[in-house]
Amino acid sequence: MDYNRKIKIRFAAEEKISIAPIELTLESFLLSQRLPSNLFQGYLLDAGISPDSHLKPIPLNLFIKDIPDDKEIILQCIRNIDFRSVFPQRINSYEKAENAATIIRSLEFPGGECVEDVYEINDLVAQNIVEEKVCDFMRQYSTAQIVIAGISGGGDSNSVLKGFRAFTEKHNSPKRYMGFTLVFEPFWPKSAVERAAKLCAKYGVEHYVFDPEGMEELLQMKGKMADLLAEFQNKFGINTHNFFATYIISKIARRLCVIHGTDEYCLGFNREDLLAELIFSLMNGRKPLSFPVRQFGDIKLLMPLWTLPKKVLDACYPKHSLSNYLERERGDSTTTPQRSLIFYLGHAIDDAYDNLGLSLMEGARKLFSENWPVLELLDEADLYVTPDADQEKISAMKELVKKYF
Repeated sequence: MDYNRKIKIRFAAEEKISIAPIELTLESFLLSQRLPSNLFQGYLLDAGISPDSHLKPIPLNLFIKDIPDDKEIILQCIRNIDFRSVFPQRINSYEKAENAATIIRSLEFPGGECVEDVYEINDLVAQNIVEEKVCDFMRQYSTAQIVIAGISGGGDSNSVLKGFRAFTEKHNSPKRYMGFTLVFEPFWPKSAVERAAKLCAKYGVEHYVFDPEGMEELLQMKGKMADLLAEFQNKFGINTHNFFATYIISKIARRLCVIHGTDEYCLGFNREDLLAELIFSLMNGRKPLSFPVRQFGDIKLLMPLWTLPKKVLDACYPKHSLSNYLERERGDSTTTPQRSLIFYLGHAIDDAYDNLGLSLMEGARKLFSENWPVLELLDEADLYVTPDADQEKISAMKELVKKYF
């Protein structure tokens, strides 16, 4: 039995014969060729019969194995697109890296032809890429002598540390970096502290750890962190602990800024984080919040990793990243459907076409550069809200904050 089948793919300027495993549907075959299935219509033609008036349209969810052998399968592109100019006609695979952890791609267009370059990278190459990006970012955006940095023990925040040291050495900078890690099972497990502490020590970054009692003392809370979380989830939903975590991290970072007399803190927001946030804002008819610098009153949140895809950040310390994911499977198994959707879309966009997500982000930055929404401080609650925030939820959050702070 033949386990493969010939399929004719027709484009505006050419047609080609491809070989497809019969266990696939026509749709999954197109996706395996990195072609969007909604750009094609399927047809069947009796073998040896012409002209095309005998073509019978078929849906793409058919399994190839269920299509009779005496039928020719044709997948017709339904747009007048010359794929030769936008889709890789050849792929240049560069020298393989020792102990490669991931790949990065880039597209070139010599003489109107699309060529894809593929680079394997290992942890050292990934670290060097991140180091250069962080150095450039800090040179452009950071002016404070002390910078607070959230270091979670995960791939994103860990990867920024080498860049801090490189910036200090390259520019003979007097900056001090103060990293902090939170411990609050199961969201921020104690094991993450070991990874964060090890890397902070390696790169000369001061490191502070706050367990629930430490956070309660730092924030001068009137109650327990665990009780605050329970009430937060009761008010806003059991799947909202990611939003609770973001709120607490930012609140602690801003408190540390005040204590240490600085107006800058860094968090490890990566490309897909910010692309997902941008997608959510635009889908809901809202102006996106500013990036890669965001103002909370007089304090600036810096995002030095904003152009970097998560797979490159994770490749810096692959074992640390894997440990973080295994812990997350136990402690972070649920989230809101909206959050799942926007992260799925954020990663899918760059996967559909190289650097498309970054291009969209750059375009949004230009579009909103003089028109970012301002985060309003509710003094009595030490709470920053967007102009689009739901008033009922603001009232509920103010009530909660007043009880615990």
